[in-house]
Amino acid sequence: MTATSPLSPLLKVISHGIASIEAGCAARGVSYPSLDTPLTPQSLAIQESFVTEALPVIAAAHQLMATLMNPRSFFNTLLFGSLQSVALGIAEAGHVAEILKEAGPEGKSAADIAKHTALDPQKLAHYLRFLSGLHVFKEVSPDHFVNNRVSALLDTGKPVSEIVAHPEAKYDGAPGLASLAAANSDEYLRAASYAVETSSNPRTSRSPDPSSSPLNIAFGTSADLFGWYELPQNASRMRRFANAAGSLHWTSPALGGFDWSTLPKGGLVVDVGGGTGEMVTELARSYKNLRYICQDQPQVIDQAKKIWHENGDVLNGTVQFHEHDYFTPQPIKNADAFILRFTLHDWSDPYSIKILKHLRDAATPKTKLIVIDAVLPYNCHSTGEWDDIPGGEQPTSPAPLLPNLGVASSDITYIDLLLLQVTNTTQRTVGELAHVLEESGWNLDCIHRFAPPAFPQSVASPA
Repeated sequence: MTATSPLSPLLKVISHGIASIEAGCAARGVSYPSLDTPLTPQSLAIQESFVTEALPVIAAAHQLMATLMNPRSFFNTLLFGSLQSVALGIAEAGHVAEILKEAGPEGKSAADIAKHTALDPQKLAHYLRFLSGLHVFKEVSPDHFVNNRVSALLDTGKPVSEIVAHPEAKYDGAPGLASLAAANSDEYLRAASYAVETSSNPRTSRSPDPSSSPLNIAFGTSADLFGWYELPQNASRMRRFANAAGSLHWTSPALGGFDWSTLPKGGLVVDVGGGTGEMVTELARSYKNLRYICQDQPQVIDQAKKIWHENGDVLNGTVQFHEHDYFTPQPIKNADAFILRFTLHDWSDPYSIKILKHLRDAATPKTKLIVIDAVLPYNCHSTGEWDDIPGGEQPTSPAPLLPNLGVASSDITYIDLLLLQVTNTTQRTVGELAHVLEESGWNLDCIHRFAPPAFPQSVASPA
């Protein structure tokens, strides 16, 4: 009896998805962007409007590649994956995207590109050829390159002459992923090179301490990531990190998840570690009958107040800024809701539990806790353990695809492992999130999930 082919089901997913995308484009009178289409807000909007249809196609295409390739060849693409970070770092350091943008559609030779830096032309050509084989840049003739849609993400938008004259300010206010590519080929890659050593050393392997990360071993420091960035010798890295963190585009809609209208009139919402107040500002524009406090470290609150002073308080005092360290007791005892946004993933369980316990101690019986962070999906089908919690079970894809779509949803798994390298923490699965909540006196009520790449809102109540 002939075995069922593993290829046809994958081809069916791909064909169905592409047909759906092309039909949608035809109905709207637009064309789906190619790799040569300039990266503009308009073309990106077209691409993002079909994300639901595209994700299964991406997952199937990658699974088809893994199926068709010789296992050794496929394994090699993973084994030498760090070289992709190296090549991107070289391209970023050489300001290649900015140089090619100024060159226009004709592009430039590696020799001409290298004139702006100390890079060797021949070596640069090899790095760019490697990247163009991965659809980053395009080699249009031997050793001659142009930008494409993907390489444009390395463009800071600044003139090459300005970057060369003031390299320390290259990332200030810049869009794109140049700062992240630079950090990834510097401190993150160095940290990762010590991951095996850190994981094998009994002193560090099971330690929850933020000073037991691979980054600590790599740079010989006892400071956590944020303390390390604040060291005088890391001033340029800190400046770059500030831009890189913003370029990750971690998002979660303030609206559309938790029903803020269920809070009482005049209710108090406290955003713990809320930065410069982006989320409470968005909430205050829609829910004007509530009061808001944004808490963070003194230097962050000073920056927030400066921004509000420059822009004017358009919300008439409904948002206040308070200095607070979330590892100390929470001073607000009458909050109707606490928000923890992109915070817990920076801290291992004992530290996260300490943060959460301070909030539980300050909570009233009716206080809601809204945790905004990734909920890491499993690569297998659910056992139904979280069926009783609305949104507790992750959406899954049917066979033959991986339930979590694998590489199509890999952004979060990359960040998961990056956190392990630099903060000794991880993103949490629903089980891991429920554990830290339970240990700190909270019950997980529900999870509001959004379309990728937005992070979910996990809502908890006092136990």
